[in-house]
Amino acid sequence: MSNQFEVYRHKTRAVVFLLSAAIKSIYGKQRTLIIDHSFGDGYYCVLKEQKLLSIEELDSISNKMRQLQVEADHIKIRPARSQDWDHLLAPKVTTVRPPVLMLANHMSASYEFTTLDLSVLPKYELRPYDRGFLLRIGENGNELSEYHDSPKLFEMMKEHERWGRILKVSSIYDLNKQIKQKGFKQLIWVSEGLHEKRIAALADDICRKKGTRVIFIAGPSSSGKTTFTKRLAIHLAVNGVQSKYLSMDNYFLDRDKIPPQADGTLDFENVSCIDLNALRRELDQLIHGQSVFKRSYNFVEGKQEILKDKISLAQEEVLIFEGIHGLNPLIHEGLVSTSYYRIYISALTQLNIDNTHPVSTSDARLIRRIVRDHRYRGYSADDTISRWNSIRHGELSNIFPFQEEADWMFNSALIYELSILKRYALPLLRTASKNTIRDRLITLLSLFHTIPDRHVPGTSILREFIGNSYFKY
Repeated sequence: MSNQFEVYRHKTRAVVFLLSAAIKSIYGKQRTLIIDHSFGDGYYCVLKEQKLLSIEELDSISNKMRQLQVEADHIKIRPARSQDWDHLLAPKVTTVRPPVLMLANHMSASYEFTTLDLSVLPKYELRPYDRGFLLRIGENGNELSEYHDSPKLFEMMKEHERWGRILKVSSIYDLNKQIKQKGFKQLIWVSEGLHEKRIAALADDICRKKGTRVIFIAGPSSSGKTTFTKRLAIHLAVNGVQSKYLSMDNYFLDRDKIPPQADGTLDFENVSCIDLNALRRELDQLIHGQSVFKRSYNFVEGKQEILKDKISLAQEEVLIFEGIHGLNPLIHEGLVSTSYYRIYISALTQLNIDNTHPVSTSDARLIRRIVRDHRYRGYSADDTISRWNSIRHGELSNIFPFQEEADWMFNSALIYELSILKRYALPLLRTASKNTIRDRLITLLSLFHTIPDRHVPGTSILREFIGNSYFKY
């Protein structure tokens, strides 16, 4: 497995710690840094006591970061003690915790591997944004790329923050406190209710847009697209609109027609693997009331299969078309813009470990996938982790660049889910090969008290991963 993402992540954590140390050096206890969530090529941050920072103040913080970087050269560490983790209300464990980090007069518990050598950090900058600022971090030591805003994605994250306030949970401490006080049933019910309300609003919006015949749904791995699609179909039916479903996987080219990569392997995450001509032609036919033969794809033989049965859309029906390329303009080429609706779905957790350690969205999705792959595909945690790097590359190239094209975004993260997934994922991870990803996920899951999964509704997106869903997949 290539370690490109891991090396970048280790350096990123060091930059965040450097920022924390610089703010502590300038403001002492007068300001509290909150690393709110990952965003774009870095993190969205706020100072709790001062939401708006001037360019001059951000320059001062940035200059202090560079000064500390030169003067200290390395982050120091000491072994973690049990009291370093007491503020999380986490379960007691006997395993060794990651060390405490120290720089200048700043000290912080760590929860994953962090680069200690400050001389090898990537380029970074602080940029005003919304109520706070962005910490942008360049990849692989290169200069920072041109900044591209993602206002729709940011608004979805702000919505989830509002949900956290409704649920009174923004950190692992808050979640563990509710679990210990037996308040988790209400937490589950309200979390699921917020999802239900959002999907209902989406269905209403689709129905208000006259002329919609195709609904494209796209999102990264383990976002819960399949369950979301089924729940959306129900809410469309509540509005009197029936739907039919197609998967983009059925439109893969025959394997011998897919151009290989430089190393000879096939990149099935690339849009060039899709039979675009057939897909566009048949979408146009369906929109105009014609019938087309159903398709399937034989992944064993690498061949398209045209089936005997046909599919068509009645005048009042819509087609739900799910696949990772659903937001790519190449897919919609030739279609009238009023005939389709685009949805982006992802699991963007807003839960924080502490003020400067947001729970990684990528890690949360990987835990979902480890559980699902073991339950339904017979894969070990090692198998899933070894594939994750390739999946992440595919998302960066084929999904994330088009997310702002969406007409609607849906956040499938559930604030309580890691307390459910822990009992499934932790045993699998403990038998996996030792590496920084496995160790980080074990550390993360060890912070949560568990919740009995019998309280999770059968229609929950979480059921797609842990089983016993009311839906058939």
